[in-house]
Amino acid sequence: MQMVDRALKGIWILFALALAPAWAATSEPLRIGLLPTLSTRTLITNYHPLRIYLERALQRPVVLLTAPDFRTFHRDTTAGSFDLVVTGAHLARLAQTEHGMQPLATYRATNRATLIMAKSRPVRSPQDLRGKNLAIFDPLALVVLQAIDWLGSQGLRADRDYRLLDTPSHNSVAHSVLSGESIMGVTAPAGMRNWTPEMREGLQVFIELPPVPALIWIAHPRMGAEAERIKAALLRFTGTPEGRQFMATTAYQGLREVGADELRSLDPYAREAARLLRDAP
Repeated sequence: MQMVDRALKGIWILFALALAPAWAATSEPLRIGLLPTLSTRTLITNYHPLRIYLERALQRPVVLLTAPDFRTFHRDTTAGSFDLVVTGAHLARLAQTEHGMQPLATYRATNRATLIMAKSRPVRSPQDLRGKNLAIFDPLALVVLQAIDWLGSQGLRADRDYRLLDTPSHNSVAHSVLSGESIMGVTAPAGMRNWTPEMREGLQVFIELPPVPALIWIAHPRMGAEAERIKAALLRFTGTPEGRQFMATTAYQGLREVGADELRSLDPYAREAARLLRDAP
């Protein structure tokens, strides 16, 4: 899977460069990293209107990049592989506090953990999870951390009372629950928008947890003063034809500035993400 993702990433980079305007040959491409919340193909397709807009607004080529998983993506983020990054709110806060990344904007639509179950095997109580699998799409995802935290408040601890089944994507979570491999799964509104008719027919929501901040745009420190110019361009994006197309596809509702208090509220999740990154083999 990792080799396929990297191959697809390379193909999309070449495709993006081939379509870039004539000035792309003499301008340094702006490298934007996209958190792998969806498949590489879907991410690149969804962000194509934004790429076109930024190329026109900034008068330089833009290349869209991703990674096979959240851990690799965050490593690439902190290593400076990207000039701009669209990442999980808690990972953006971690990159800000530990690596000096500059928050630029966030989406108006909020995120939230959504626990799902099969209609044919309804879950009556969180306690039904004991001894069974909870399907997740990435251990570092903010909604996954939120769900695990909520289950902890119900007296359930991962790896003691239930097992985490790490799957490649939101759709894989849905398949795991549909097949009976997992009794419940953790997904998010963005993942559910990509469900197939079979998934919509066979799955239902067990509980939706309170909203958490959406993805955040951050800039690498090397961007310097140019980061403010990019921020201004991002905040104008929603009202453009490309912006309306992008928002209709993603349901992100627009872009806005991200406040200092909002960023500080992410510290508990950022600390947990840091622990998971540090304790990884």
